[in-house]
Amino acid sequence: MRSLLMAFFILLPVYFFSGCGGVEEEGKSASSSSLTPGCSGSYCGASGLSYTGNGVGVWSYINDGTYWVNLNVSLSNVANRDITIVFTNTAESSVNMPYIPVNTALHSEMSPKYAKHTDTFNRIPDFIRDFNPKDLLSKSQNMQDYPLLLAKTYSKGDERKWDVSVEDKQGNSVYENRTATLKEKQTLSNGLTVNIWVENSEYASDKVNDAIISRILQSLETIVVSAENLIGKPWGTRNGSYYIPSDQPLDITLVNFDKNGKAGGVLGYFWGINNVLNNEIPASWEEKGHSNEALVVFVDTETLYKDANGTLYGISTIAHEFTHAVHFYQRYVLMNDGFDTFLNEMSAIMMEDIIAKKIDNEFNDAKFRYIDWHKESDYRYDFADWSLGGDRNYDVAGSFGAYLLRQHGVEFYKTLFKTRGDSSANCGESNTPACRLRSLKILDKAIKTYNGEGLKRALSRWGASIAMFPSNASPNGFGYPVKYSGGFEFEEFDGSAYKQYRTLPTSSPASLPAHGHFPFLRKGSSGGSYSETFSVPPNVSVSIVVK
Repeated sequence: MRSLLMAFFILLPVYFFSGCGGVEEEGKSASSSSLTPGCSGSYCGASGLSYTGNGVGVWSYINDGTYWVNLNVSLSNVANRDITIVFTNTAESSVNMPYIPVNTALHSEMSPKYAKHTDTFNRIPDFIRDFNPKDLLSKSQNMQDYPLLLAKTYSKGDERKWDVSVEDKQGNSVYENRTATLKEKQTLSNGLTVNIWVENSEYASDKVNDAIISRILQSLETIVVSAENLIGKPWGTRNGSYYIPSDQPLDITLVNFDKNGKAGGVLGYFWGINNVLNNEIPASWEEKGHSNEALVVFVDTETLYKDANGTLYGISTIAHEFTHAVHFYQRYVLMNDGFDTFLNEMSAIMMEDIIAKKIDNEFNDAKFRYIDWHKESDYRYDFADWSLGGDRNYDVAGSFGAYLLRQHGVEFYKTLFKTRGDSSANCGESNTPACRLRSLKILDKAIKTYNGEGLKRALSRWGASIAMFPSNASPNGFGYPVKYSGGFEFEEFDGSAYKQYRTLPTSSPASLPAHGHFPFLRKGSSGGSYSETFSVPPNVSVSIVVK
């Protein structure tokens, strides 16, 4: 079954605007404030309220108070310079926005029509599975193993039937029984056995062939061993006899989900229900009798052979879904502290990014998501609101995750997986406001370990990246520079190269969703100055970038 995360909004007081940019709230005059330099060190072009002429100048302000603030902006030495201003909502709820004039001609000039997307199909990523077996978890919290219950072993050439979750024509999740043959079996350097199953009707010279299987097999050592070293094993000793045996192989099962003759659609999924014994699933659950009783990741076959980069998409999908498997075991089963959907998905996209360079020097699905974030999301999407649906959730969360990795590296990623929430309740995949907030606090704590300021500052600096920072000359903490961390290389996302994809808004929004951004452009006068006053709501940051 699937459950969408319900967005929640906190009602804010009504604000009354007076004058151009000025504001009063509940009869109280708004205070005034000024910008301060938001960068330092090499390539920082901000000195006081003047642009130095070199590097990138960044000025910032965050309204941490409870009232609106009039922000006075006055910069010098910016003659004919491009100025990008980004309002970022750092709060967990929507805020009302002041009216801000948008220079549509300047936006059109600075955002040329984007090139054709690198992808050749509409990517709708993996199923969101809302599996929250509280009834099962309540049976036992004592760590124990049951060695008399052994996993069934298979040999190359064996067949077995798999219950596969697909969507019918009405969009409902239904089960179909598919027969697959074990085509390859390999034991990795960490001792984990990996089986590659192919649906019988999909194994052919012009479909899933031996070359595709071999390429997937080559990637598994990198994916599995890298992920285990960073965040842990996907299965092992478990809480309660209601789970599958501890000594479990990893089954990669390649099936044709929709049989529509084209790549795309659902690329793959992991679902924790398959880790539960069928006779332990309550009779009232629709999953009763449909557990495959296996540590299994399903991957779409048509995508593998009907797109030029299909095999690489499949490999990236395996990395994504394997991360879900690790999350289910490490955080849900062992820690009783699962991530909410947004953080589970974001961490899986980050794993794709982490292993990308080790799989292929050019292909990186996180890069495509970054492009789509600039091209299609209009920046107002909340990375933590998984009720929005479609690819945009993945594009926005993936872009934020890619930013965090390039700023803080894999040690941050490891810390994120180990950081506990603020209560013992298991919120994994529950899609409730309380669990969403709890996972935001987990993310905040992990970020503070590396930037000392937490999620709000990270959101503000990530929003500033809409200014398209150059990768080789950006101040510390900004943009998407190349990063070498823990034996992994993260590809740079050079703003000058990807600027062609940026689609800027054509009007001022009436409100800004939680964690959303509103970017707009200005131009320094020929006389060298730029001045403007903005009304800034509470919990909103303003970043001004000159280059």
